[in-house]
Amino acid sequence: MLLPESGPLANVAKAIRQGMQARLDDARAQGEKMPDLTFIDSSQQDIDALYAQATLGGAQAVIGPLSKDKVNQLETRASVPLPTLALNYGEHARNQAAELFQYGLSAEDEARQVAQRAYLDGRRNAGILVPDNEWGSRVLAAFRERWQHDGGKIASVVSYPPSGSVTTAVSQMLKGGSSKPDMLFLLALPSYARQVPPTLDFYYASKLPVYATSQVYEGKPQPRADHDLNDVQFVDLPWMIPDAAAGGVDALPYASTYRQLATQDDPGLLKLNAMGVDALELARRLPLLQALPSTQVYGATGNLQARDDGRIQRTLPWAVFQAGVPQPLLASPGATLGASESQPMPSNNSGGTSGATTPGSTSAGSAIPGDPLGPAADNASDAAAD
Repeated sequence: MLLPESGPLANVAKAIRQGMQARLDDARAQGEKMPDLTFIDSSQQDIDALYAQATLGGAQAVIGPLSKDKVNQLETRASVPLPTLALNYGEHARNQAAELFQYGLSAEDEARQVAQRAYLDGRRNAGILVPDNEWGSRVLAAFRERWQHDGGKIASVVSYPPSGSVTTAVSQMLKGGSSKPDMLFLLALPSYARQVPPTLDFYYASKLPVYATSQVYEGKPQPRADHDLNDVQFVDLPWMIPDAAAGGVDALPYASTYRQLATQDDPGLLKLNAMGVDALELARRLPLLQALPSTQVYGATGNLQARDDGRIQRTLPWAVFQAGVPQPLLASPGATLGASESQPMPSNNSGGTSGATTPGSTSAGSAIPGDPLGPAADNASDAAAD
């Protein structure tokens, strides 16, 4: 495990490691044969020295690095010394390195999935609200690419200052385009997002469907705080919305590990714990992912499948706020979210669609990512859900 023990990524790495260790101990307690883990501090050495140390220690596979810069270095090589699951996504058009897989909690994945769903729902003219920062720009680009690929049009785009007026941003979104939006793509943290539906109502646009990424939800039910988000549709990790995603905790992937980790107060840490769980489960399946690229893993962070360049794409379950609480969202009218959503995109870390696999299981067949709650420094990882 190539994880930093100091520097800006240390806390992210600590939470990921906690998830890995909890899953390892839980699986062994249930009689599963699990690999031995050796942790190497990646904060003080270059990538070649880290691989040399791992090889000398007898490693058969590597999880990490977490740093986006290191992943960028690796993905331009012809191959890596050991089968590797990097915990971030590189920034090049494609991953070129043989035996290198990339996994994280990228908000861009979620934006593409929102675009796919909204189009299947019959929406064609998107109004967009995103923060006026680099994070917002990246997520906007991912949504726009998927949306226009499917045939959707952009009615208006507003890049808002997160500390600015919601009223001004919503007014500009509704009036600023050449055509009237028939849906809103919202990228916002909860404190901002909760003000958007009442503002739409003020402008007589309360029936405008709102689609959002996981950042809209803090990760624990707060009916009083979230009642203004009623009817907002969003995607999130199965572990964050157990009732909406799986019908309850018992049906979650790795439910017993979830119970051990879900006692902490910070939902952001649970997201990173979940990433650690899935990183371990993906790493043990690297030979299978290489032999059968269509393999799917129904994990704590979504339905996971490797693209042809080794980047793992996540498909998340949908939920809708009702009475201020996430509830299951029914399938799109006239279509199920199946094969029609799984068409590949020629872009980094393209989104996919959920398959019919059992919790924590693996299947082979056609497909049916800083601060975990908001924008982060790029180097802190798409790993950390931006």
